Amino acid sequence: MSKTVIIYKTKYNNTKKYAGWLAIKINADLYEISDIKSSDLKNYDTIIFGASIENGYIRGVEFIKDNLEKLKNKNVIVFYVGLGLYSLDEIMMFNFLPTYLYKNIKFFELKGDFNYSKLSFIDKLRVSYGSGKIPSNIVNYKEEIKNTNKSNLEPILEFLR
Repeated sequence: MSKTVIIYKTKYNNTKKYAGWLAIKINADLYEISDIKSSDLKNYDTIIFGASIENGYIRGVEFIKDNLEKLKNKNVIVFYVGLGLYSLDEIMMFNFLPTYLYKNIKFFELKGDFNYSKLSFIDKLRVSYGSGKIPSNIVNYKEEIKNTNKSNLEPILEFLR
């Protein structure tokens, strides 16, 4: 039986929700990125990394990049949580160049929630003054958006079957 770990980095807890739901569903070990060492990866056959998108960049993705050699003979999944504002090509361009190094990694986008009132001061400034894609893609960005749902994990679960 293969052993799976889910490693996540969260800012507003959407990724933490998804990581927790997935860990329960597939009986995987679960770690916040600050609680696992790269040397621990040898204990797992499947590595799932999840994090939020911030202006097209996956938070904490350096963990995957820095451990590519340790991951080369493992099943690796990266899921990123956002509002669907970036295509996979954009995600690859911002995070994974040269792309051929990451050809064995499976990528999934999961839709997250958005609540302007819960943003940090800096994030409110970014949204309000046009950093990233939010103002051009969400007409009234001050309205709460709820996308986080267990059913969004189905593509990952299907892939793991």
